[in-house]
Amino acid sequence: MVKVEVEGVVLNLTTYAPVVILRNKKGEVLPIVIGIFEAQAILLALEETELSRPLTHDLVLEVLQKFDGTIVRLEIHSLRENVYLADVVLDIRGEEHKLDCRPSDGIALALRSGAPIFAGEDLLEAPDIIKYYEGKRFLRSNDMDKPIGKNETEEFRKVMENLSTKEFWKRLQEEDE
Repeated sequence: MVKVEVEGVVLNLTTYAPVVILRNKKGEVLPIVIGIFEAQAILLALEETELSRPLTHDLVLEVLQKFDGTIVRLEIHSLRENVYLADVVLDIRGEEHKLDCRPSDGIALALRSGAPIFAGEDLLEAPDIIKYYEGKRFLRSNDMDKPIGKNETEEFRKVMENLSTKEFWKRLQEEDE
């Protein structure tokens, strides 16, 4: 396992699927297609946005803290049938526990708690994979050199706000095909 940082969340403009980009110190990357709501949770944590009410990930952390628990780390450990598998490692009253979780939820929790994120070395790819990744994952045009900024994030939020429930589910189904 090697420590990775969240470089950002980008939007696949072809499928409108959000992709979180993780990068290690060597520059190797792990792009993971995530859900729209998880992208929002990660972006809110990256931007350190304060909300008047807790969202789901905030609530999970609050419950964990109430029972003297902390998040130790997130481990994205394998890929099985095109699905990344991860464990969130918790410390509850001095005892370590591993819980299966989706990488996107684990990332949102790790960012909120300040816990490190680790990925299996065999999952990391050369940085150029971001531009040339094929299939149902992420295809990035050559003119996009870095993760989206605040303007693009705001545009993405506007798209999401103006998207009807019917159109949202249609896009999700297209993403699964």
